[in-house]
Amino acid sequence: MAKPQFFPKIKAVEEILLPQIKPSCGPLFLTTSLERAKGNVADSASFGLIYTGKKTLLVTCYHVWNDFVARREKNPDFKLCTCLDQKTPIELCTLFDGTKLRPIDQNKELDIATFDFTPFLSACTDQHFFRIGTGEENQLKEQDPVAIIGYPGKHRSEWDDGIKYGRVPYLGFAASISGHKIMVDFTRMMSQQRELTIKKGDDKNALGGVSGGPCFLVKRDYEPVLIGFVTEHINFSMAEVNFLQITSSKCIDENGKITPSDSFCR
Repeated sequence: MAKPQFFPKIKAVEEILLPQIKPSCGPLFLTTSLERAKGNVADSASFGLIYTGKKTLLVTCYHVWNDFVARREKNPDFKLCTCLDQKTPIELCTLFDGTKLRPIDQNKELDIATFDFTPFLSACTDQHFFRIGTGEENQLKEQDPVAIIGYPGKHRSEWDDGIKYGRVPYLGFAASISGHKIMVDFTRMMSQQRELTIKKGDDKNALGGVSGGPCFLVKRDYEPVLIGFVTEHINFSMAEVNFLQITSSKCIDENGKITPSDSFCR
């Protein structure tokens, strides 16, 4: 197996890379109340924001969206929400005109779902939508450094009158690339706070809740290239191996439709 040729410097990551990628993601949470957070938040995840050239999209996992749908079928009080300004919760599952949110497209095999974000643009503050379809994502090779950013559940805190998230970036290396699926090795990598992504005896791993978070190729000039979205955490605890599976952004076309992995994609 090839060895990494470029190891990003932490200072450059903090000063150049992170300010560019932080505004491109956000937290999702499933709750039965927008009045009281403590005891009502059932789960959380992450999302990425992209621009296709035609549409502004929110992208997250198929399993995140369908877990919400299943919970809402059992309890209509469940809501899928976010906090774009980290202060005011927004109900994503119901649009401002009262209609229910529906994905533009979703794919169970690729574990990805796309949503039109246009109705929520008025609530944005400093959000950034990464451009896809430029061809730069084709630069990714095995052992290239990649960065992900998301909102791990272990950093979520709830009170009666609010909820707090910790946005955490991680660095790893592309271990394999197959079709629209990318495997990223985070076994020995740490977060910005030097927190290992796998620790013995930790029942709340560092990456739980990052599903749906965007993933970027880190170039030598520290300019990020969006390459996909986190879909699955694969942890072989006996071997102390820690991987994330990424679905490539190349599967999303300019209209937000998802191209199956066995079909031609740009």
